[in-house]
Amino acid sequence: MFSIWTESTDPPLLKGVYITDLQGSLFEIKPYNPIVDTLTYPLLFPNGDDGFHEKFPFNTNKIPPKSVKNHSEDSGSDDELEETPTSKKYISFRDYIRYRLAIRKDEPLHNIWSAGGGLSQKFTLDYAARIDAQVASFLRQPQFNLLKTIPPTILKHLANDGRLKSVDDITSVVFFRKYHPGTRPYFQDMFYDATTIMSRTRRKGCASFMLTFTSNPNWPEIKRNFLHKNQKLVDRFDVMCRVYEDKKRKLTDLINNKNILGKILGSAQSREFQKRIGGPHLHRVYTTDLEATPENISNIIWAHIPPNPPDSDTSDWANFLRKVRDLLPKFQVHDCGSHCRGHDGRCMKHFPKAFCRQTIIHANRPAEYYRPSPEDGGEVLSVPRGRAVIKYDNSRIVPYNPFIMVMFQSHHNLELAYGQTDNLKYALKYPFKGPSFSYIKNTAGTINIDEPAQYAKMLYRSPAEAFSRIQSYKYADLSHAVIPLSIHLPGNQPVFMTPASRNQIIADVGQGKYPESKLTAYWKLWAKDNNVKNILFENLPETYAFHDDTKTWEPRKYKTVKGQPVLGRIYTVSPRADPEKFALYVLTKHFPGDPDHLLTVNGIKYTTFAEAARQRGLFEDSSVWERTLREGSYSLTPSQMRQLFVNILVFSSTDDCVIDALHLWNMFIDHFFDRRCTEDQRPIRIDRALAIIERYLLANGKSMSDYGLPLPHNSLTDDPDTAVDQFFFPQHINDDDTDATADTSSLVSATLNPEQNNFFDLIVNSIRDPNSAKLYFLSGDGGTGKTFLLNYLLFHLRRLGHKVLATASTGIAATKFYAGGMTLHSAFRFGINHRPGQIPQIQFGSYFGRRIIESDVVIIDEITLLEMTLLENVDLLCRTMVPSKRDIPFAGKVVILSGDWKQSLPVVKNCSIPEMAVPVCIQSSYLYKMFLKTRLMQNMRLQPSEIQFKEWLYNLGINTSGDKIALPKSMMVETRDELISFVFDQGFTIHSSQLLTRLMLAPTNRSVDLNNDLILASFNSQSRDYYSVDRSLTDDPLDPYAAQQDVSYINNLTPSGLPAHHLHLKVGSVIVLLINLNTSKGLCNGTRLKIIALRDHLIEAETIYGVNQGVTVGLSRVRMQHQDPEPDGVSFVRLQFPVRTAFCMTITKAQGQTCERLGIDFSDEPFAHGQLYTALSRCTNSNFIRVFAPNKPKDNDGNTLITNVVARGLQFD
Repeated sequence: MFSIWTESTDPPLLKGVYITDLQGSLFEIKPYNPIVDTLTYPLLFPNGDDGFHEKFPFNTNKIPPKSVKNHSEDSGSDDELEETPTSKKYISFRDYIRYRLAIRKDEPLHNIWSAGGGLSQKFTLDYAARIDAQVASFLRQPQFNLLKTIPPTILKHLANDGRLKSVDDITSVVFFRKYHPGTRPYFQDMFYDATTIMSRTRRKGCASFMLTFTSNPNWPEIKRNFLHKNQKLVDRFDVMCRVYEDKKRKLTDLINNKNILGKILGSAQSREFQKRIGGPHLHRVYTTDLEATPENISNIIWAHIPPNPPDSDTSDWANFLRKVRDLLPKFQVHDCGSHCRGHDGRCMKHFPKAFCRQTIIHANRPAEYYRPSPEDGGEVLSVPRGRAVIKYDNSRIVPYNPFIMVMFQSHHNLELAYGQTDNLKYALKYPFKGPSFSYIKNTAGTINIDEPAQYAKMLYRSPAEAFSRIQSYKYADLSHAVIPLSIHLPGNQPVFMTPASRNQIIADVGQGKYPESKLTAYWKLWAKDNNVKNILFENLPETYAFHDDTKTWEPRKYKTVKGQPVLGRIYTVSPRADPEKFALYVLTKHFPGDPDHLLTVNGIKYTTFAEAARQRGLFEDSSVWERTLREGSYSLTPSQMRQLFVNILVFSSTDDCVIDALHLWNMFIDHFFDRRCTEDQRPIRIDRALAIIERYLLANGKSMSDYGLPLPHNSLTDDPDTAVDQFFFPQHINDDDTDATADTSSLVSATLNPEQNNFFDLIVNSIRDPNSAKLYFLSGDGGTGKTFLLNYLLFHLRRLGHKVLATASTGIAATKFYAGGMTLHSAFRFGINHRPGQIPQIQFGSYFGRRIIESDVVIIDEITLLEMTLLENVDLLCRTMVPSKRDIPFAGKVVILSGDWKQSLPVVKNCSIPEMAVPVCIQSSYLYKMFLKTRLMQNMRLQPSEIQFKEWLYNLGINTSGDKIALPKSMMVETRDELISFVFDQGFTIHSSQLLTRLMLAPTNRSVDLNNDLILASFNSQSRDYYSVDRSLTDDPLDPYAAQQDVSYINNLTPSGLPAHHLHLKVGSVIVLLINLNTSKGLCNGTRLKIIALRDHLIEAETIYGVNQGVTVGLSRVRMQHQDPEPDGVSFVRLQFPVRTAFCMTITKAQGQTCERLGIDFSDEPFAHGQLYTALSRCTNSNFIRVFAPNKPKDNDGNTLITNVVARGLQFD
């Protein structure tokens, strides 16, 4: 049985009962009349005793104070237990119901309700509904509806001599208070508080967990308390709830006090009830001090069937494993029944899971736990189901903790809450999702939002939930007390008044006596107390307490409130409702100080908080680009200024924020060309600058007309023939020293070895002979001159007049071409997402269409990273653009693929099984079989002493040495500091050309961040903090998850590929670009740069990689968008510098780069195909490679064993 309140204009009213006398007259009995219960439930009240009435005396003599739970008013926080009743005269309705539902010995009539079946369910649901109706009625009582206003409104009222009808015209709003469990504000506030706790307590590199713990209807404690053997669980929901509460307390003690998951730093939990039998279960999120390494996670979270110990083993551990195997089929096997399948027939929980040979921790998606397949030795359980026997392997196991399962013998799910703070989003949303509501928007006149009515409209409740509400079992529980703080503009603090105090408060405000708020008290404290100068407003409650009587902040005597550490949280402010107040909110979140301090930036005091926020880079407006270009004009060359100007136009302008490009052009026109010229030469120089800008825009698919810029003479827009020729045969328009043509002298005089020469002749003959083969695949180990050969081909084919399209799978690989390199996606206009047979719409006569049509040769480097779908779509696009050759692969063009299959393969979404990448890589395409394979064997770089290292690397790459590789002791270091000292043996102030030769790598972002933070902390140079401007793409004020649209919540999100909200950078540090700004200039995703200067709106940096090494570039903020694919995900736009610290990089990003001194952090072991080979092959000399791999096993010779992941089924040509 369940109760549901359907939608109506008002909440259900408290109604009594109607009875008729012997004459048939109808009498109404009021809801709180003592005989209502007897009349309604005569079978449960056979003696006809009275029910609740409002004058039941409260007797404390018979009850010890600390055993009395929650005898506060029902309208208050009924989740707060252990309160001592001191002022109550009468018991509340909830107290009475608890008394009636209590189980007592030797009182059979009192406990008759426990045998009532469905009638008892209705009895409990009825009482819980009456409690809620009583609370709603209490909140609507007129004497409790405080008027809320602000001083300016009162002053306006006084200025009009009270001509307003009444101060009551200031709209009052009836809201459920946040601590009333089960309401929308309650869960939203808990979500806010939980995110505050998680963000403040989480340590970088440490594990966070999400636990779901359910009840077991077969617990013996439940069974033995049934009145008879045929009694059903749904009729003894009270026993189930009480037993579950005891189990929950025991679990909490094990986790919080016994530290079975590590020391708990913070936690948040909520209770939920199943809709079928109404059984309770909880969701809890923890932050811990446990280092998030695969080894630690593997010990805590199991997702596999443990091996069955031999019968001869009678140790405690063996018996424990046997118990685990016995319990797994009962509690942790997911069999994908009809209840968990969607409309498409697939399991909504994504079972069966993919097998995995080791635990892998990802930065931006759920961890993959150790799940060996039967082929890899994984266990299989045979479980009888009726007459059949079903076999379950590790793909069906729900992640669990074996100790929790054996101790509590119930289903649970333990997961690693992955990534940074932002990725706790789902882990927190799931516990605090609360009930479902329907909301109505009223736009007529003054709106009085009545949340009690909304709460009453769509509430579903089971008897177990009703019983838990009556008993005040906590819906949610947080590890920390979170103190709410409000933001208001100076002089706009809220003023509350009752009918009795209204006149006096109005008079006080009229005399300038404004009430003190927590914020104004903080401003006064900050001005006079030096200890508070560096404390943010939201951090103040950690060390100071606000006293309501004196309205002041005083040093906190006790560090806890009710035993909980204290944190502060500022209520969110809508950017649309009040931009000035929102600006103060953002400033207060980032900087300490009073209004005068916050309004002052670089010694200038601004008149509005919005302008101060703009000057600090926390707000965006069109003037920020003017300030950016002005800062650049002080030190950047004309070439660098042009690139900066184009970056601003292409990457920062949107439909919502249109940049006035013509205004910026006219303002900084003298900085876009070399002014060392005569007045007659000035128009020519300006025209050249416009021509270069047009070329940059054209490369990004834009035109001058898109931004209202003037066209140069002989515009490429009007002359597509010239545009295409300049693309295929790049010639820089010399304007200053930095636009010099690329140095090709080495390509002119180079001599090829026999292998290279044979391949060159093969390609040239293929172009000349229409009947020869056209498709080639070039491979070779590092040092065989593969990249040099491609550049030699590119240069000489261009000299012969052939049009070559030089592309690569990544921007960093495209920069290895001497000129004209670009990404495959850019060359063929593919988007980020692509599907089989889906090609872009390109006009035949357009600039991009002619590039494809007229190309004779297509080069695609680093092909191993591409999916086969992309190559097949390139083939389809070529044949579509050249209809006369639609039956020939790639329309008859010569296509050269290049790559090394020992390196990384395409990334498969939400899967790290190496073999899963094989079906989607190029090798699995029908086209790959058509390519003639050539492998370069002669190594051009290695010295004779390194031949053995080269052979060892090759065998490692094709996995002839097994899944574990022994790294020699001479290659190992004991600490990260030792690793850093080896790589950067000459410090960090060396020239960029020397930084280029030094590289640190790690397989995961976790290890990368740890190393970068460690190195950056050692820097003693000018530093700067940059904060992003974030804007949610979902802005619905009635969204049940509105808490996650708060800008402060979005600030904590750092999805993959986006820069962090807070960038802490230092001059001299190494950074990496996160987007492709200009591949022809070497500015692409993965390019490393050294910071030269940090300005308010500009970062000056020098490239330390690629053909453009040593070139200075000005970086501006760019606009990057994150689209969360989940239906209830958070999508937002971030305006920030597209960089991150990069002394250390991930192995994947380093593919294609080489160095002379290499350090590798294998704290997290390699988990994807080719990671170990890719990392070790970045350096050609093994004497200059060092590896940090703590807590890894060793062989008999003391060599460290590292996992070598190589995909099975891959062919090594």
